[in-house]
Amino acid sequence: MEKVCFLGRVSFFDCLSGVHNVHAEDSRKAEVYFNEACADCSVYLGEELLPALKELGVENIEVKDYINNRSFRKELNNYNEAIDVPLELQSHLMVFIDEGRLVFGGHVPADITRELLLNSENFPEDFLVFQDKMEGHGDIVSNYQVWSPGVPVQIYDIAEPIDTHLRWYEENKDHFEDNGERNKKGIIGLVLLTGLLDGVNPCAIAVLIFFIAFLFTLQSGIGKIFKYGLVYIAVIYLVYLGIGLGLFKAIIISGEPHLMAKVGALLVIVLGAINIIGYYLPKFPIKLQIPSFTQGALKKWLTKATLPAVVVGAFLVGLCTFPCSGGIYVAIVGLLASRGTFLSGLGYLLAYNAMFILPLVLLLALAGNRYTLGRVAAWQSKTDRGLKFWSGIVMIALGVIIILWFV
Repeated sequence: MEKVCFLGRVSFFDCLSGVHNVHAEDSRKAEVYFNEACADCSVYLGEELLPALKELGVENIEVKDYINNRSFRKELNNYNEAIDVPLELQSHLMVFIDEGRLVFGGHVPADITRELLLNSENFPEDFLVFQDKMEGHGDIVSNYQVWSPGVPVQIYDIAEPIDTHLRWYEENKDHFEDNGERNKKGIIGLVLLTGLLDGVNPCAIAVLIFFIAFLFTLQSGIGKIFKYGLVYIAVIYLVYLGIGLGLFKAIIISGEPHLMAKVGALLVIVLGAINIIGYYLPKFPIKLQIPSFTQGALKKWLTKATLPAVVVGAFLVGLCTFPCSGGIYVAIVGLLASRGTFLSGLGYLLAYNAMFILPLVLLLALAGNRYTLGRVAAWQSKTDRGLKFWSGIVMIALGVIIILWFV
C-alpha cells in the first residue's frame, strides 16, 4: 500500500525517504519547494504529486521545506528569478522538473502532471502550469493557467487537457518568437525614459538651485558646494528608491500586480490631466507641487548650511517631491511588479532612480559657473508653467502606452 505523508519535520521526510533517491545522472530530477505549515500540501504531495512523479519515471526527487530552511527559500527565489516567473504565478508550492524545464505552481491535478511529463518534449522550455487553490480550504477549483516566457498566460477549464494548449501554442508560436526579449528591451527603455522625465521635476530642481545659490551668498568654496550638493542628491536618491521598494512590496502583498499596474497607469493619466488643467486654469485648487506648509521647513534646514541639516532637508525634499511627480513612479513600479521578481524589479528601480537624479547631477556640475547657474534658475522660473503642461501631456501618453502595450 502506498504510504501517505503527513507534515512534521521527522515523519514527513521519513515518509519521503523512499522517494528522495539519487540515481544515474541522466535520470529526471524534481525539486519540490513547499511550506511545512500547509496541511493541504501534505495531502497533495503524498497522494497526488509524488506518486505521479514516480509513476512517470522521475526518480531523483528532493522535497525542500523553505519555511524551516532559509537556504531553500533562496534557491526558490533563484529559480523564479532565472526563469523570470511572474509574481502572480509564484505559488506557496513550486515544483521544478529538470532544472526548470517544467514547472508546477500550486496544486496542479495529477492527470495534468502526468500528461505534461509524457509530452514534455513537445512544449517550450520553462513551461509552467499554475493552479493555486486548495479544496481543503473550501476553494472551488475551476481552472488552471499556463505560461512560458514571451507567451501570454492562458486560462483553461480544469477538465481541459493540456494538449489543448499545445495545439494553440503550435498554431501561434511564430508570433511569440523573441517576444520575451523584445518585451525586456521595451521595459528597460520605458524605465530609463520615464526616470529621466520624472527627474525633470520643478520641485527638486528648484530646491537645489535655491540651495546652491544660498551657498554662493555665503561665499562657500566650490569644494563645499559639490560636497553638500552630492550629499543632497544621494539622500534624495535613497529616499525615492525606498519609496519605490515600499510600493513594490505592497503591490506584491496585494496579490494583484496586474490590477495595480493598471491602477497606476490610470493614476498617471489623472495626474497628467491635473497638470494640463492647472496650465489653463491657474486657480485650479489641485496642484502637483511640494506642499506649501513644508516649504518653510525645507528652507529652514537647507539654510543652516551644515551637513546634518543638508541630510534632513534632502530627506524632506525626497518625501515631499513624491506627491509632485510620483504618478509616473507609481505606474512604473506597478508595471515592474506585474512582470518580474523582486530582484529584477530592484535592478529596474536602481536604474530608474539613477535617471531620476541625472538632471540634478548635471545641474550640480554647473554650480562652478555662477552666470550659467543664474541662467538656469531664470529659465526654470520662466518655463515652470509650460513644463508642467508638457509633463501632463507626457504622463497621459505614458499611462495609455502602459495600459495598451504592457499590462
